[in-house]
Amino acid sequence: MQNIMLGQRIKQFRLAKGYSLDELVAATGGIVSKVALSKYEREIMKPSIKILSAISKALGVKAINLAAPPNINVQFIAYRKGSGLTKKEQSTVESLVTSKLEDRVKIQDLLFSSSKPNLPVKHYKIRTIEDVETVSVDLRTKWKLGLDPIGNITELLENNFVHVMSINNDKSFDGISALAYANNSQLKAAAVVSKNNIPGERQRLNLAHELGHIVLDVAPNLDEEKVAFRFGGAFLAPAETVLKIVGSRREHFQPKELFILKKIFGISIQALLFRLRDLNVMSPASFSSWYRLINKNNWKKNEPMPMKEEKSQGFEKNVLHAFSEGLISSDEAAHLLGEDIDSKDLSLITKKEFLKLSKNDREKILTEQAERFIQYYEANQEWKEFGGDILEY
Repeated sequence: MQNIMLGQRIKQFRLAKGYSLDELVAATGGIVSKVALSKYEREIMKPSIKILSAISKALGVKAINLAAPPNINVQFIAYRKGSGLTKKEQSTVESLVTSKLEDRVKIQDLLFSSSKPNLPVKHYKIRTIEDVETVSVDLRTKWKLGLDPIGNITELLENNFVHVMSINNDKSFDGISALAYANNSQLKAAAVVSKNNIPGERQRLNLAHELGHIVLDVAPNLDEEKVAFRFGGAFLAPAETVLKIVGSRREHFQPKELFILKKIFGISIQALLFRLRDLNVMSPASFSSWYRLINKNNWKKNEPMPMKEEKSQGFEKNVLHAFSEGLISSDEAAHLLGEDIDSKDLSLITKKEFLKLSKNDREKILTEQAERFIQYYEANQEWKEFGGDILEY
């Protein structure tokens, strides 16, 4: 195994866990010192098999994950201005996202090895902020969405290999996006990250905003954050659909009508007002009046009639899919999901159904599974890099 990679991997998973060096020492039961851990991470020393096993157990990963090189190269897109995160906190976020994305891509490769992301990375050139209106419709067309409001943007993104993640963060962190590349520089997947426990309408705009950072190539003279937010609003509430439902020009709105529109498009009252202003549906005077009301009622922080936060189920579904097909073990599935799987009942049902099939059908299924295993391990060579006996837990 490469000593350099091992040190980097220990640090990555430590930061992903949110541990300081002292906390990792405590988690190992004191079997390793802070000084030694620091030397491991700086590649000055190499841990013994026993120590490596203790570190991996403390970090909640398998020792082979520490010893083997990552299956992807993750590139992050810049944080928003004023994110409030220190460099150390940014490293923690990036390590956590990288670790999560590695797991997701491994399962993705098992199930969809022949599929490629339909994701136009930095494809759309934006020279004026109004350009996002056209490109948002173009992306909808590329994904065959039409112009109807998007019921669940989390599910939509995950169906296009954009993994949606939520992380706990008390700072003024709203989100970040990342791209995952294979060793041959082929795009494997992307990730959009939002903060946990926020209203659904804010979460949805955050995700659409991060998608904008992935697909837009913004001119240097433009404010990229404003462009990304405009894209998010246009993607969730297409101009043609808004004008059809609301009308082309309005002087007055009733609060209840805005609440209905908010529910239709799944965006906050604030985002809805900006959308109506950007499309010249609402006059500047009316916008200013409503914006004062938002500030007065503190609706920026306490959204009226808040929507439920969307929950990502794509990874869980894929892990259970891989387990049901016999591509991963129940232990591996439980490790990935962080919870036990009732594998006894599932495996019993699967075996009974399998035995009901004809001999030819059973042999066909077994052959297909074997071929999928071969394809996966030929595409993922890290197991060849790993030598020696490792004590797993």
